[in-house]
Amino acid sequence: MSGAVSIDGARQGDRPERPTLVILAAGRSTRFGRAKQLEPVGPGGASLIEYAVYDAVRAGFGRFVLVVRESQQDEFEASLTPLRAAGLSLSFACQRLVDADLVPLPPPGRVRPWGTGFAVLAAAAALPRQTPFAVCNADDFYGRVAYERLAHALAAPPAGIRAFAATSPLADTLSAHGGVSRGLCEPGPDGTLLHMTEGLDLRLDGVAARAGDDAESPATPPGVIGRTASGAAVRVDADSPACMGLWGFFPVILPLLEERFRDFLAESPGIEDEFYLSEAVGNLAAAERTRCGLVPVGPGWMGVTFPEDRERVADSLRRLTEAGAYPVDLWTPHVRPEPLRAAQASLFGPPQAPPGGIATAPGRINLIGEHIDYNGLPVLPMALDRHVHLDFEAAGQATVELEGDSAHGSFAFRLDRTIESAPRGHWSNYVRAAARGLLDHGVGLKRGIRGTVTGTLPEAEGLSSSSALVVASALALLHANEAEVEALELAALLARAERYVGVQGGGMDQAVSLCGKEGHALRIDFGPLRVTPLPVPEGWRWVVASSLTRAEKAGAVRGLYNERRAQCAEALERVGRTSWPEVVEADEDEFASILARAGKSLPLTLSRRFRHVATEGRRVIEAERALRSENLAAFGRLMNASHASLRDDFSVSTQALDKIVGVALDAGAAGARLTGAGFGGCAVALCRANRAKSVIEALIDRFYAPRGGVDRRALFVADAADGATVTSGGGVTCRD
Repeated sequence: MSGAVSIDGARQGDRPERPTLVILAAGRSTRFGRAKQLEPVGPGGASLIEYAVYDAVRAGFGRFVLVVRESQQDEFEASLTPLRAAGLSLSFACQRLVDADLVPLPPPGRVRPWGTGFAVLAAAAALPRQTPFAVCNADDFYGRVAYERLAHALAAPPAGIRAFAATSPLADTLSAHGGVSRGLCEPGPDGTLLHMTEGLDLRLDGVAARAGDDAESPATPPGVIGRTASGAAVRVDADSPACMGLWGFFPVILPLLEERFRDFLAESPGIEDEFYLSEAVGNLAAAERTRCGLVPVGPGWMGVTFPEDRERVADSLRRLTEAGAYPVDLWTPHVRPEPLRAAQASLFGPPQAPPGGIATAPGRINLIGEHIDYNGLPVLPMALDRHVHLDFEAAGQATVELEGDSAHGSFAFRLDRTIESAPRGHWSNYVRAAARGLLDHGVGLKRGIRGTVTGTLPEAEGLSSSSALVVASALALLHANEAEVEALELAALLARAERYVGVQGGGMDQAVSLCGKEGHALRIDFGPLRVTPLPVPEGWRWVVASSLTRAEKAGAVRGLYNERRAQCAEALERVGRTSWPEVVEADEDEFASILARAGKSLPLTLSRRFRHVATEGRRVIEAERALRSENLAAFGRLMNASHASLRDDFSVSTQALDKIVGVALDAGAAGARLTGAGFGGCAVALCRANRAKSVIEALIDRFYAPRGGVDRRALFVADAADGATVTSGGGVTCRD
């Protein structure tokens, strides 16, 4: 196909090291009334196209192709001049009704573009032949995380998968101002795309939506109604995955799309029929011509379908800017996207020697079971979709040299001599702990690592950023030395190793970071360490909110944390019991008797500590039952009881955490509690999917606004994520 024009003069045949982003901007904007793709929505006047490019650059994309109508190319070129000034590789491809190869003569009366599938074919001539590419809509905002996840999927695709569809919960993608079009995904048993249908005029079913307003209601979950391109009525669950036009492809998809387009033309389409990319890929998947992976990117999508949508998007971008996620002006000479990390660039080039890569370790939220892992009792956390990233290359000598951001600085230490601790509170102690733990375990570390530590996981928020750093450091050192340690064995040794920092913690954080499973919570047992994945029901949502108070276990909190561990051990001994499982697993009568004796015989503080550990252990058992039976109300009640116990018996809550819990419950959450060690950090609230937005809005209005606005550190809906990995030029290593 023809029509590719380069702005920056780059040769189209050059093979970039990083993927290309194709931005579809040829829509006619009939419902919006003007060229919405260029509508200024950011505080500094940036369009959604500019936000897409900004986020994609930060995620590792290196070239950009805009598909536009020929009549609008000059307008787009003029509007996007700042991107050219920023040194970005930007090309244009024109989507026309006539194409010498595919459509020599359009049907009489046809003026409408051929649709998103044909738009991708229009960009084919501007795409490198060997490099993966992504596709997005020009009038949609997906956010940096979405592009990062897609980039990682393209860097290391599972066997046989050459296409990816980024998905969001359908209810989070609708407009309050009218029906919209979305790609409705039907996942197969293996999690790949089984079929996709282009849903038109989609909107919430008003009756079902009202029935679902009661968080305790057993009524049918809210649904979304609409129609297909053929006019058939559809109704799907509000929480079902929807593709918002963000795709990842390998070049092999292009001849398959062309074949499907020829079939589309052969069926004599009418003057309004469109060749939808969603239906083309869905048909290819259904016919087993290609396998398409699904990449959940959460609820961060925003779009401008109707003029009334613009204000909501502009307000959200303003809040994100105030929180520090974006500069006001995206392209001034002194403001550039975050520099691409060297190891991330190498994902799309040849492997480096000596071996290097990115060690990625997730944080966690503990759903229930607080301050009991170090007492040998089961806990119920899940891995977060927020991570510590360690971009590294293997060093030729036994030296670790790492750099953090401007607040953390850099450090170095030797592996071939005694590893001394840095001053208390220094972040390098977590990396030193990982190295000491591996060496003590007998792992030979002949090579060190050099690199940079970044990430999306807020630190000192009770989300286990410290353990994630320990895990990422250990995986990087193992990878550099071509060594392996089984996941549970590694989790246990790293739990012991982290105590070098001075915090006498349990083994939950390291285990969940290593063994997390997407879509699942984990029951973690100790003595011996065991991990049991438990599916999280599709309609449940976990809202995480920062109390705006740092909870640094290696800092001021360390003494309070260690004090409580000692109090638990003393209380158990004075009651005459040999283990906490013995207490928790007693039958009802014996358990009540144990609690009564502890209340009478122990000093008040120890009595309260004993009561918390004993009752929290029982709550974990009941919470697992509630999770398995999908009883949201029961799980929520257990969370509420857990928070009350942590506040009153364990004395680790704060006024801010209590306020977050109260606001969340008032806004419709089924349950809420602090998560992590307490003394600050975060709270987590459980709610139905249709309540998540109202809970977040209530927190913004009633907690954050009086304190100066939303803080960038943590206010989000959490997804259960997979465990830690090492991504290298050769793919992804998961330690099972």
